[in-house]
This record gives sequence, C-alpha cells and structure tokens, in this order.
Amino acid sequence: MKPATRVVVATSGDAHTEYVAETLAASLVGSVCIALDGSLGAGKTCFVRGLAKGLGIEPTQVCSPSFVYLVEYEGGRTPLVHADLYRLSETPETEAAAVFASIGLTAALAGPGITAVEWWKHYVGPTPQRLVNVEFSIESAEDRRIDFRFSGADLEHCADVLRRLDLAGTREP
Repeated sequence: MKPATRVVVATSGDAHTEYVAETLAASLVGSVCIALDGSLGAGKTCFVRGLAKGLGIEPTQVCSPSFVYLVEYEGGRTPLVHADLYRLSETPETEAAAVFASIGLTAALAGPGITAVEWWKHYVGPTPQRLVNVEFSIESAEDRRIDFRFSGADLEHCADVLRRLDLAGTREP
C-alpha cells in the first residue's frame, strides 16, 4: 500500500478552520472517512460544520454528538455522518465491534457518504479503505495547526486542493 500523503495547514479562527473543511469537502467524492483527533476545543466540531457546508448541508445543524454518539445529516450532495467516540474511550477492545455496530458507526463507515469521526483514536476496527486522518494542534487561542494524512484510492487530488489553499495564504473566507 502506498504511504499516506501528508499536508499541514495553519488556520486562524473558527471561520478559517470551517473554510478549510468546506474546501476539502468540495473535493471529496465517494465513501470517505474523516478521522478527527485533537484535544478538547481544538476545532473538531467546527471542522465538521465546514464539511457540512462544503457538501451543501446547513452547517448550523451540526453540533457535537457526544451524548448521542452519531448523527446523520442529509440534504447535501452526499450524506454526512458525524460520530463522536469521546465517551467510548473506555470500551474494551473485545466489545468494541458490537458497540460501534450498535451506534451505527460500522454501517456508516461502509456506507456511500462521508463519515466524520471525532476522537478517532478511540476507534477499534478495520481501517477504512479511504481515510483522511486530521490531527488538530492548538497553537494559540485562535490559531490551529491541522495535519492531514490521506490514505487510499483517489485522495491525492484532495491533498493537492489543500496544498494550493495553503500556498495561496488564505486566512479568511
């Protein structure tokens, strides 16, 4: 398997983080898992709002699904499933498959749309065939460093879109 393609983007503020995600979403085709990691308040849910907007889904619908685990948003060019595994961090590996199936994550990852999973580090299961790992680092109150790793078929063009965005020095939409 080809090694993951890496792109690092710096953002300044929620609007810029959402814009980067919106730009990425516009380049996504087919089934893709967006695996989000970073500390609390790093921008994961903000990023999903941008994905929603880029897919033609009303971004104000998006909120963290911490207490319901998984939400599906429809109405865009493809479905967006948003999962949050924060509260499942203590799930024993032997029970993980059943838990992920019971919340609908297993079906979502096998489905036709975009599945964004917050706290991906808590996921236990087979690696999706098309995966974008997104790691958020807090640089300051407003500034974030977002490290993307693209793995799987036909995702190189998505990395190129983000490279051009970063090279353009885009700061605010």
